[in-house]
Amino acid sequence: MKKKLSVLFCLFIGLSAFAQSADVITELLETKTATFGQVCYIAAVQKDLVKENASYENAVQALFENGIIPASEDPLAPIPLVDIAYIYSRLWPVEGGLMYRLTKGSPRYAFKQFQADGILSSRQSPSDFVSGAKALSIYTSCVNKYSEFDIKNVSMESE
Repeated sequence: MKKKLSVLFCLFIGLSAFAQSADVITELLETKTATFGQVCYIAAVQKDLVKENASYENAVQALFENGIIPASEDPLAPIPLVDIAYIYSRLWPVEGGLMYRLTKGSPRYAFKQFQADGILSSRQSPSDFVSGAKALSIYTSCVNKYSEFDIKNVSMESE
């Protein structure tokens, strides 16, 4: 039950907060292993670097051209947790610890910071691959932790 509620919450955040295509969110939720293209799409749409109808290739290229990722990756390749943490850490101001700040948010220390902040568990490894639903759940945790978004202030009544 908790997992279903979490998925519905992620879907709500994804659809309402950042106006991403419902088809992309549905595809992400059904994916067994998240890809670079899917994670880059979420990031590029949030940063307003691409429109919601952009392709995964366009999203990866937009993040590369804007210095959010260091190299253009294959959009269909599975994405390890360390890269998910790195991309997501570039979307919000993450204060981080000393090593995070000294390395200017390197992937390794972004991953460790996410563990310290409770976004990732200490049992997870940087090389782990996660489902699309888990990648979206991590995104939602980042929204809750690092952004100004507060679900308590969202009105659920129709106007």
